[in-house]
Amino acid sequence: MHTTTPLAAALAAPAINGMQLLGAVTVTFFAFASGICLIAGLRGSDRIKIQNKDQALTWGFVTGALWVNAGGTWADFAMSLGDVGKSATTDTGLGDPGLGGSACILLLTAWAWPWKKRMLWPALLGLMGAVLAGQAGGIPGLVVGVIRSIVAKVAGG
Repeated sequence: MHTTTPLAAALAAPAINGMQLLGAVTVTFFAFASGICLIAGLRGSDRIKIQNKDQALTWGFVTGALWVNAGGTWADFAMSLGDVGKSATTDTGLGDPGLGGSACILLLTAWAWPWKKRMLWPALLGLMGAVLAGQAGGIPGLVVGVIRSIVAKVAGG
């Protein structure tokens, strides 16, 4: 004799609604979490390892993209850092490279400079570069857009 109880129970069990894999979370959660993870990794967490400049740059870039996407105070803070990066590359007396150029200069500096064990600088430059890349568009802006889209989809937006 066959029973359909397991099938009925599986169908009645709570399912993942849309793409909300973590339940009811927002993009602000991801901005907050990425900030915590970035700081913890830079401070030497035993769980989150940021051991080289490439990892610091990546964490900073993703965090910057998420902070702008979250809006509100997160975006204000990210935009302030982006303005610092923009002024560091445009107010030099060497001409204006544009937003995309400024983003690329910041990211190239974070990637190419020998930072030794100082991971804070590549992370900050990555964060600033993400903000400017998102504003500039083009290929760097496309990467920021992909990060924002993925997180918005996971958050159910």
